[in-house]
Formats: sequence, C-alpha cells, structure tokens
Amino acid sequence: MLSREEILEYLRRIGEELSAQGLRGEILLTGGAAMCLVHSARDTTKDIDALYEPKSVINRIAAQLAERGNLPVGWLNDGVKGFLTPNAPFEEFIALDGLIVQSVSADYLLAMKLMAARYGEKDYEDIRFLLNKLGIKTVKEAFEIVQTYFSQNQILPKTGYIIEEIIADLTQE
Repeated sequence: MLSREEILEYLRRIGEELSAQGLRGEILLTGGAAMCLVHSARDTTKDIDALYEPKSVINRIAAQLAERGNLPVGWLNDGVKGFLTPNAPFEEFIALDGLIVQSVSADYLLAMKLMAARYGEKDYEDIRFLLNKLGIKTVKEAFEIVQTYFSQNQILPKTGYIIEEIIADLTQE
C-alpha cells in the first residue's frame, strides 16, 4: 500500500528524473490515488491509476523506482485509460520540478467510481465520500452526474443499484 506521503515522494522523484533528462511530464491521477492524495479521503491506495506523458520515459522511471524501492510492478499504471472519456474534466493538483500533477474532477471521479462499482473494494467508501463532498442527496442527482460523462448504454444496472443503496444508507444516517 502507498501512503499519501509515499505517493508525493515517488511523484517528486519522477519529476526530478524527467527534469534531469531535460524533459517535462504530466500525470493525470484517477481512482484511489486521487482519493488519497487530492481528496484526503483515505490514507493509502494499492497503486496509482493515471494517464501520463511521456509514457515510455515515465514507465522506465517507475520501473527503476519499483526496483529500488521494493514497489510492486504496476504501482504506476495506465490501466484506467479505458474508463476515461474525452470530456473528462481535470484540475491541476501540484506542480513539481519536471512534472505537472493533475486529477480528474471530483464529479468525474464519482462517475468513474459508480461505473466501476466493485464489490469488496474501496469503491463504496469512496462513493459515499464523494456524494457527501459534492452534496448529492438524491438518486436523481447521482444519475445526472454519471450521465454527464457516460452514455446511457454504457451504464450497467449495478450502477443504479449501488446509487440507490448508498443514497438510502446516507439518508438514514
């Protein structure tokens, strides 16, 4: 598991290495890394799901950091690329030497979490956190956010069930 401090340190090291090579990079955080680092919703995440450029250079730096820091292979990965839509809004999080770190917006992150909605993962806690942060109180409001970024034919029934379940839990608190 990676803590907020460790994530920041590894991002700083990536930026320093890029800068030493005369390069400048960009990383767009999503998933657990955004929940941990940007929103302070939790203390750790198992990996960093992100899009980044220059991809091959950052992959090489990440592999070297994994080797030296006893990190798992894939601690930094772009597996999330299939879940990002062209209209994904993002915001700058931090500018480091050699690296700009951005994050998808909180409402887009909520839409992504609702689309994935994995049972037994941290998704439920993350969804609850984001619903509260965004002040969403109804099933309709939550669906509207998902539909802003994903077409109706992409939204699985489980997304609706999860929205209903979590909103019901929140209204009983």
